[in-house]
Amino acid sequence: MAEGAMNFEFKMPKELAGQFSEKNMKMARQKAVEAAGMVWADETKEIVMEDDHIDTSLFINSIGYVTNVSGKKDGPKATEADVVYEMVEENEQTTLKIGSSVPYAPVLEKKYNVMARGLDRAQDRMNRVGDQQIKRILGI
Repeated sequence: MAEGAMNFEFKMPKELAGQFSEKNMKMARQKAVEAAGMVWADETKEIVMEDDHIDTSLFINSIGYVTNVSGKKDGPKATEADVVYEMVEENEQTTLKIGSSVPYAPVLEKKYNVMARGLDRAQDRMNRVGDQQIKRILGI
């Protein structure tokens, strides 16, 4: 399994603390993490296609969520079983693991480091979309 994890933290300004229900804070946090994860997956898929050394559509289409991008070698279609997407809530923290669970994913990640490169390249956009989700959900 090739997967990644990142810390995504936001702090409410003191003047806003206590203005939002725990339910809304949790929803905002989950939506922010979910949006950031999709950006990370998208950027990783782009890197895989740009590098042009991983030629199966199954791997590309299994990173983070199922897509339907054609590769040089169109093999089996990616399914939810091929995707790593695990969101866990613990206390006031939301953790999302994303990646691919196709059998050869660990070998490709070790060789090409695409998840880490995707994270590096997507970091700024991940923060922006996460912030947008928080503002949208909380109405600020």
